[in-house]
Amino acid sequence: MIDKQRDWFGIEHVWFFMGRENWLESLEAILVFVVPLLFAIPLYVLGFLTEVSGNYVTYTVYITCSIVLTKYNGRSLEDIGLARKQLFSSLGLSGVTVLAPLLVKFVSADLQLSPEANSGVAVAQGLLFWIVSGVGQEILFRGLIFFSFYRWKGWKIALLASSVLFGLMHVQQGITGIIFNVLIGGYWGWVAFKTKNIIGTSIAHSLFNFFFTFLFVS
Repeated sequence: MIDKQRDWFGIEHVWFFMGRENWLESLEAILVFVVPLLFAIPLYVLGFLTEVSGNYVTYTVYITCSIVLTKYNGRSLEDIGLARKQLFSSLGLSGVTVLAPLLVKFVSADLQLSPEANSGVAVAQGLLFWIVSGVGQEILFRGLIFFSFYRWKGWKIALLASSVLFGLMHVQQGITGIIFNVLIGGYWGWVAFKTKNIIGTSIAHSLFNFFFTFLFVS
């Protein structure tokens, strides 16, 4: 891409232009994260949105804006990890975060159905909610934010930025929740970096939340 931009201005000029372009994409990604919250939180406090409807609105906006912004910047969806390539590697590496705790809880007889999972309709609604939640957060944090920072500052800064912001997204869970989500977000970010694929992390994220936040209780 840089080679195609070379002209009589020289290599140094081209590097500056590309750096500026990637900086703007990173800023846009941060705005996609922040702006919906600035609208959703006041509406939730005022009673116009419930926690469930607020999350549906926020995550739908995340999904839509991440895809639209990616296309607007002339990039393909593969540039934010929505690709067939390395899908099974992504599924395998990220699936460990679901299968391992399930196995531990099963062996320790620490799994029982939640009272909320009292009907097929309730289970279906819970699964839909956590799919939208998982996909929305993965497309934003491991997709748009990670890969925009990756193109601008490299994978280490991208991993740090996406993981910390992901942790702050869960501030309502307290300091323990923030630290946990920074760590698991860091692992999913590493999977996205290694495979250039976020489909596996999206599935793992959705199932993790569905199993351990809705379906089962300890």
